[in-house]
Amino acid sequence: MAPLECYAFKKSRENKGVRCETMEKHVGDMLKYLDEIWEYRAFLYKYEKTLRVERDILDSLIRLAVILHDFGKATRSAQERCNTSDCEHFPYHYAVSARLAMKLADQLKDVPTVSSLPKLQSSKPPFGALYVSIVVLPILLHHYAWVSEESLLEAINRTRGLSEVEIYEPCRVYYVKALEDLLKHSKSTHSELDEILRSALDLFSRSNKIKLSSLPLNRVEDLVSVHATTSPLVTLIEVSTGIINMCDGRVAKRNRE
Repeated sequence: MAPLECYAFKKSRENKGVRCETMEKHVGDMLKYLDEIWEYRAFLYKYEKTLRVERDILDSLIRLAVILHDFGKATRSAQERCNTSDCEHFPYHYAVSARLAMKLADQLKDVPTVSSLPKLQSSKPPFGALYVSIVVLPILLHHYAWVSEESLLEAINRTRGLSEVEIYEPCRVYYVKALEDLLKHSKSTHSELDEILRSALDLFSRSNKIKLSSLPLNRVEDLVSVHATTSPLVTLIEVSTGIINMCDGRVAKRNRE
């Protein structure tokens, strides 16, 4: 009997067998791809200078977003379906993933709402603002190429009632390993970053039951209206989302086709 896997994608193709991409393969290749592209080096350089934030903080936050961006696919119900049939689509998984990322911010002091981000200082913003801008919102928005504003708001509303999800055991084991590796990779000594990374590892190490938090929205419409404003943090959201989307799309195309 084949070992159980944690899948990011699985599809049977006529006369071509089954094309599979495990979560470990998908996320691992995305992290490697970050190191290969000039756009990522430019991102780190630009925002280190613009926001006066350590490059290692930016790097660790983007890598955390990459690790967690498909968490919503790792639920036991979704993965049990993958192990018995095809699983190309995971409805609303990005909203669940973002709410898990938001759960990790519970212990931070200054976590702003989306509507308040454009009003924050553009130099050395609070760590909570960086976390929301680089991790939470880019995870929520990383499928922007094919998710409309209407379907994004629907995903937020449809998953609002979830307070907890059960993660599939092979997925939990993978996330523990990935977060351990990220802690070893991170060179920053920033206390709040270290607390976030260790909280994530602890959360996945303790149990298969993972609690979720609400998104930092006073109204779901704030998510749309904030993009009509201009500020370094709004640009940071857009660029971080673009980096994750580019890695996600190119790795998926290579592995699935």
